[in-house]
Amino acid sequence: MPTVQRYLAKRAPAESGGEGEDSLVARLKAGDGDAAREFFDAYAKRIHRFIWSALGGDPRDAEDLLQETFIALAEALPYFRGDASLFTFACAIAHRKVQSFIRRAARRRRRALESGIESPRESLDSSERNDVARAMKRLDSDYREVLMLKYVEEMKVGEMARVMELSEHAVESRLARARRALRAMLEAER
Repeated sequence: MPTVQRYLAKRAPAESGGEGEDSLVARLKAGDGDAAREFFDAYAKRIHRFIWSALGGDPRDAEDLLQETFIALAEALPYFRGDASLFTFACAIAHRKVQSFIRRAARRRRRALESGIESPRESLDSSERNDVARAMKRLDSDYREVLMLKYVEEMKVGEMARVMELSEHAVESRLARARRALRAMLEAER
């Protein structure tokens, strides 16, 4: 069993059996390892894709943040009230992990530039050939995130608002600005 699943099974708090998300949450809260595996198997790929996309496609960092997300999810389960789906709750945690990572990376880059040293990992060009993928990578992380939630994860604005901890109006505005920015980048490449 992967480390994240073991940790989730130990930390997660549920009664055994039953169908649906309420039952799964209850089983997770009771520390049911099978429930942890079930949740991990059902959602890890989607959460990983969300993280990977928000980061601009670095698989190593995405894997690390996926593990951090599931550990944080296990620690936060006692506080899960069920106001949103468990997946939305997990995406909100992933969102906070990604934002923290981006802030830390920006501080590291700024320090590196100030000292005249550039990280080789940060100076590598992407091998992406797809115009949209390249443009997405150049987008501001907030714009990239809102587009990924909408078009990759196929979330509704209300779910996006809960994940991003913004009002629905703020999400709609950011989504409109992100679409305009992406369109402008794609047109500039032509």
